[in-house]
Amino acid sequence: MNRNGNRTGSKPLESGFPPLLLIVLEGKGGVAKSVTADAAHYCFSSLGYVTLAAESDTTNSIMSSTHDDVVFVSAGKAGWHTTIGVHLQRMGHPGGADVIVFDTGARDEVHVRAKLDYFARTMAAVGGQVLVIRPITTSGSAQRNAIDFAMSTAGSAIATVFMQVRAQGRTEEHFTRWEATGSLRDAKQVGAVDTWIDDLGVEEADEAVALGLSFADVAAENFARAGEDESEARSYFDEAKVLWFQDWLEEQKARWLPAFRQALANRRVDGTPLAPEAAP
Repeated sequence: MNRNGNRTGSKPLESGFPPLLLIVLEGKGGVAKSVTADAAHYCFSSLGYVTLAAESDTTNSIMSSTHDDVVFVSAGKAGWHTTIGVHLQRMGHPGGADVIVFDTGARDEVHVRAKLDYFARTMAAVGGQVLVIRPITTSGSAQRNAIDFAMSTAGSAIATVFMQVRAQGRTEEHFTRWEATGSLRDAKQVGAVDTWIDDLGVEEADEAVALGLSFADVAAENFARAGEDESEARSYFDEAKVLWFQDWLEEQKARWLPAFRQALANRRVDGTPLAPEAAP
C-alpha cells in the first residue's frame, strides 16, 4: 500500500475492463502523448492489471526509458504490426497481458490507422477491444484530425477518447471553443468521449524521464530504478513532490477510467454491455 492508501497487486473482477489495446495517437509531436501513455499505464497497473507498454516513438522514447519489457516497433516497416499482434494473441492466456498501452510517435498516424482493422480483429478474437486516445490541443489541425478519426471509425468496435491537454500553458478556458463545436457534438453522438489531462509540471515530468523513472516509480518512491542516479532522484523528489505525483496520478485515474469505460461501451458493436463500474 502506498501513502495515499491504494493497495495494488490484485485485479478486482468487478472492474470489468475487457482485454484492451490502448493507443495514444496524434501525428504531431509535443502534445503530451507520452505523458498520457505513462499515466494510462498507471491507471491499469495500479489496479493489478498486467500492463505492457509498446512504443514506436523513435525520437522521444520515453516509455522505453521508464518501463521494463517495452515492445518497440518501427511503424511503417513491413510487418511491424504483428510484433504487437503476437502480444495481443496472448491476452487472456497465462503470461499474457491484460492491457497494452501503445505510445505512438509523431508521423506514425498514417501507419497505425492503416492497421486498425487488424488490431480490432485481433482484439475481438480474445474478447477485447481497441481504445484510441486523441490528444486535443488548441490547434485546429489536431482537433480536426481527432474529429475525423471518431467519425471515420463510427460503427466499428474502436472506441475514441478525446484528451484535452490542459497543460503546457493551456487551461480549461482555452478549450471553451472546442467544447462548443458542433463537430464535437456529432462525434459524441457516435460514441466519442471527451475528457482531459491535468498539468503535472514540465520540470517534474522532465526530471522523472531524465532519471529513467516512470511517474508511478516516483509515486511509489522506487528510486532504485534510477541506478547510479538514485541519490539525485531522492534529493530532487522530496516528500512534497512524491505526494504530488501520487495525487496527480490518482486524479487522472479517477477521471479517466469512467471515460474509458463509457467509450468502450459506446462502441460495443455486439450489444454486450460492460460489467458495472467498480465502486471507488
